[in-house]
Amino acid sequence: EIPLCDWSSDVCSSDLSVNSSGMVTVKKVGKAAITITAGRTGRYRSASKKVTVTVIPKGTKIKTVKALKGKKKARVIWKRNRTVTGYQIQYSRYPSMKKAKRLTIRKNKTVKKTVARLKKGKRYYFRVRTYKKSGGTKYYSNWSGKKSVKVR
Repeated sequence: EIPLCDWSSDVCSSDLSVNSSGMVTVKKVGKAAITITAGRTGRYRSASKKVTVTVIPKGTKIKTVKALKGKKKARVIWKRNRTVTGYQIQYSRYPSMKKAKRLTIRKNKTVKKTVARLKKGKRYYFRVRTYKKSGGTKYYSNWSGKKSVKVR
């Protein structure tokens, strides 16, 4: 039994589908509160359980990371995702991404970014993730794989 639209959820019943075996598919990014009700049978009492599911957007992949010669800059190019609100780039001098800095790109049409003020001769690691705004909340995908570049 799925409520028509629960005020505590970002997803309504029109954004969900249930197949004959009971598998629930959520078509939209956000949180969905699903109430599962089982009727009474000869051996069991009726029961009800509320489950909250968070659906995150699909991620992206980094295509290339290039150092711009003599400029202490690097250009990151990633694959576009048309269904998201924007992207977040994280870069660090360490493979563990400690002391990382983040840049937020607010348009989903943007697929490249030049990162400036990098130290010459040092290796930097980059990764990208997508985000989608739904109901005033940002939902982030998982981070892409890391790519590194040595700044010239």
